[in-house]
Amino acid sequence: MSKFSLLLFLLLFFATRVTFSQTDSLTFRFGKQESFLSETYVLTGKILGEDTKEGLSGVGLHVDGTFTGVATDRFGFYYITLKPGKHKVTFRHISYVPVFTQVELFENGVINLEMSVKSFELDGVVVMSEDPDRNVRNPITGVTKLTTRELRSIPAFLGEADIFKGLQLLPGVSSVGEDTSGINVRGAKTDQNLILMNEAMVLSSNHALGFLSGFNTDVTENFTLYKGNLPANFGGRAGSALNILMRPGDVSEWKGQVGMGTSNGKFLLEGPIKTDKVSAIAGGRISNVNWLLNQTRDLDLQQSRLNFFDGYFGFTWKVSQGHTLEANTLLTGDRFQFSDQFGYDWSNRVSSIRYRGIVGEHLSISALFADGDFSNAFIDPEGVEAAKVQNGMRYRQGKVSATWAKEQLAVTGGIEAIRYQGKPERLEPFGTQSAVQPEEVGKEKGIEYSLFLSVEQDLSPMTGVIAGIRYSSFVQRGPDTVFLYRSDAALSQANQIGQEIFASGSLASFSGLEPRVSLRQNLTATLSLKLSYARLFQYVQSVSNTFGPTPIDLWQLSTRYIPPQRSDNFSFGIFKNSTDNRWEYSVDGFYRTSQNQVEYRDFASIFLNPHMETELVLGQGKAYGGEFMIKKNLGVVTGWLAYTYSRSLFRSQSPFDEEQINRNEWFPSNFDKPHEVNFILSKKMYPRGLFNVSANYSTGRPVSAVNASYLLNGGLLVPDYSDRNQYRIPDYFRVDVSFTVEKVFAKKGDSLNLSIYNLLGRKNAYSVFWQRDGDSQQLRPYRLAILGSIFPSITYSIQWGGAND
Repeated sequence: MSKFSLLLFLLLFFATRVTFSQTDSLTFRFGKQESFLSETYVLTGKILGEDTKEGLSGVGLHVDGTFTGVATDRFGFYYITLKPGKHKVTFRHISYVPVFTQVELFENGVINLEMSVKSFELDGVVVMSEDPDRNVRNPITGVTKLTTRELRSIPAFLGEADIFKGLQLLPGVSSVGEDTSGINVRGAKTDQNLILMNEAMVLSSNHALGFLSGFNTDVTENFTLYKGNLPANFGGRAGSALNILMRPGDVSEWKGQVGMGTSNGKFLLEGPIKTDKVSAIAGGRISNVNWLLNQTRDLDLQQSRLNFFDGYFGFTWKVSQGHTLEANTLLTGDRFQFSDQFGYDWSNRVSSIRYRGIVGEHLSISALFADGDFSNAFIDPEGVEAAKVQNGMRYRQGKVSATWAKEQLAVTGGIEAIRYQGKPERLEPFGTQSAVQPEEVGKEKGIEYSLFLSVEQDLSPMTGVIAGIRYSSFVQRGPDTVFLYRSDAALSQANQIGQEIFASGSLASFSGLEPRVSLRQNLTATLSLKLSYARLFQYVQSVSNTFGPTPIDLWQLSTRYIPPQRSDNFSFGIFKNSTDNRWEYSVDGFYRTSQNQVEYRDFASIFLNPHMETELVLGQGKAYGGEFMIKKNLGVVTGWLAYTYSRSLFRSQSPFDEEQINRNEWFPSNFDKPHEVNFILSKKMYPRGLFNVSANYSTGRPVSAVNASYLLNGGLLVPDYSDRNQYRIPDYFRVDVSFTVEKVFAKKGDSLNLSIYNLLGRKNAYSVFWQRDGDSQQLRPYRLAILGSIFPSITYSIQWGGAND
């Protein structure tokens, strides 16, 4: 026998052994056939990973001969109702060997299993969402669901995997610039994004002026972004919803991790307070970037300081089988000062308690209470005018929902309430030399109520629908002062005719119905069409007089003069997977209109202004475009290529000249970037390496430019500006690379990440400004680049405990 024949024989023998190991069935018997008393019984249990001994989420359970199927939750628990009798139940996960069982069910039963990793499948890295065919089977269009593992396959700034930076590499998601907080989804403003942590609302989510998010990926499990079509149980924003699930602590043994990188140091500690009953997890980061500022040649940057921290604390208590209580807190804080010129200071805290339980064969309930506190400040640090302006928002949120599910039908309903209390704006002297006098302006408070109901049903194996309705209302409450203006003139202090003082009670109220519907029609098992519509209301919004959001933007509640935003979102998509789900293809078009969208007037003054309504302009917005994506999920090489065409436009609608922008004509929004291309590639470097590269191109954002300038007597140069956002800054292009090595030192649970941000060292324009050049009588444009050079980074972390010992 030749060597080739012998090798072929051994490979076939091994493959046969693997096949037998996958098809062997386990048999479970519960009760006796002659003694069963019910028409249905419950099969439940927990699925663990054999390698980690942790609960596996997203394990699919399929029952032969029926359309019945469920998936394990984030803790690995499942719950399914079956008729009495014999069933073939299969447990599948994309990264684990399937488990086949024979179940004889004549009373309620519990099956706990461990699944082994597909160690024999050495063809590459798995980069997938929890469900391998989710791209085709999910009825809602514009849904992105990624795990922390997938985020770490994307090169990131300063070597830190980041949720918001990862999102910006997906179709339909962008940002105004490299150091602005927030994201723009399908042409929506940043404040139109609902950000949730385990369904608790988060107002501020960024570090370092937007370079990093406030969510440490070491304590996050996965996140889901709904682009335009939100489930009925989510509301309060007119654009999108991002729900971030935090990871529970390990329930079997204590373990931890520490790391140090170019940007920050971090730690993680988790383990059982009571084995298999109560677990805890704590993680934190602290900045380490000031040494980089000291290396620059710019004196102002050398004298600048940037400090931030975040901490997450979570407790999970398995009260009983199917009943779980969670408590968690997220703390973030930042302090930035640019030389002796200006500074920002902001902090955020979100705490929540959540109960989830199964109370019957088909019924589950959840309840949430959350408390949030957001504060920010702008600092002018030098001279007699040195001052600190502070503002913020305090809120409390309560939510109760219930889901009734049976086979192909699920019904969810509930109620939600949020109480907002704006913090008074305060002006205070800063430093001993300041001559500034303290000043304070009160802010509004109000309550938002919502009722919601949704129905999800598979009409057939090829057709699925989700239909829902949400009724929301908002009441602005006193005490407050409402200024009165002439009805035949623009809102301005010059047109004020009086005021009303409310000690308590309702000052203004709004309400509306928000229908949502999504339809999926499969043409084949791997090809589907999806259509969706959603109406959304928004009662709280941020106000800014800059082209991009900043940490000190004001959160403004709806008032008599600032009605809630309303958007109508339409989407249609075609989704295709290859037969083995290795490749995904999608084309998704969208169109949205918005009413009562807020823009600022020219030279608006928004701080310490009790007449905020006189600085704002209400108008109409519209956005439309298409998203195209090709994604490879399995293999040695994985990644995606995404292209987005998106337009976002606005027009004012006032009959008064003072409240008009560009004569009430349509003009591009600050974040209008028609073309964007993202390319991501990850290559497994055996045995323990992973190489990643990403490339990003986008159209430059709009700006208002100086068309001409005039020299007055005395040498004063007066600029003549164009219509708003008539021009664009240069296009953006950036390439990043990273290399990660696991288990650097023998069998230790450590990793080393080497990253280069902006590999080509491009001086991408953050903005364009005009200034006088020497003795010239003209204003000339200059490009401002925030990150105009290569940024290398290195991060090393080591783990202990658990499966790494």
